Amino acid sequence: MNISTVLFTPFEDAGSNMFGSTPAKDWQRLYPASNNDICKWALRSLLIVEGENRILIDSGFGSNNAGLFAEYGVENYKGAIEILKELGCNANEITHVIHTHLHVDHCGGSIYLNERGELQPSFPNAQYIVSSKQLHNALNTTEFENESFEPDVVKAFASHLNLKLIENEYFLFPWLELLIFNGHTEGLLIPVIHSKKQSIVFVGDLIPSAAHLQLKSTMSYDVNQLLSLTEREEFLEEAYENEYVLFFQHDMLNECCSLKKENGRIFCSNFVKVLEH
Repeated sequence: MNISTVLFTPFEDAGSNMFGSTPAKDWQRLYPASNNDICKWALRSLLIVEGENRILIDSGFGSNNAGLFAEYGVENYKGAIEILKELGCNANEITHVIHTHLHVDHCGGSIYLNERGELQPSFPNAQYIVSSKQLHNALNTTEFENESFEPDVVKAFASHLNLKLIENEYFLFPWLELLIFNGHTEGLLIPVIHSKKQSIVFVGDLIPSAAHLQLKSTMSYDVNQLLSLTEREEFLEEAYENEYVLFFQHDMLNECCSLKKENGRIFCSNFVKVLEH
């Protein structure tokens, strides 16, 4: 098994959005911000090569809505197809795309606008994977979560001929487990890669950064912040007991960490790179 980090173009968002009700003086000690409290956030994904399978987890922003680039401070945008090509992987070779959820920064790169103005899958030979609960939520969005979805992209997902909907927690392969959480958004998928050396968890928006773990912060984007925090605390106990490594999707400072427990609380321990695993 070969696991590679895929670095999409980073974006900007206010610390008050990403750290929710946590006071600025607390989160700014751990995560840098500009004078306007705007922070730079990473947009990482993973490419897993195992035998004939080429599995991408999330696909970043798409190029279909240029207004998003200005809104999120995205500069020098590169799409998923171009970035994967730089890693030596052609879009036609991708066999599976796991979408943790369908918010704009997690799935946009999976759909592109062709020359006829039609939305098409960016990875034509891949099975697109999302939870059924998340797809239903994205098609019937609430006012609270409405701006997090691109309706045309979501409709393209719903009509995808090679779509796999996950109903319950599930092993896509014997070594790739998909967990389901509902605090950030309904049906959030969190992949756990059970490699021979050590298991890696793509924690996505369950734990956006190491600072969120230390501060017990939730995001303003979470549809149910109390549930999000409860789910996270329960999961961290499992992660600690099983010596999982956490892979952070949005942390500009840290890619991965192991865990330690002190006085009943679980914290980040050693910070590492995914390629060390």
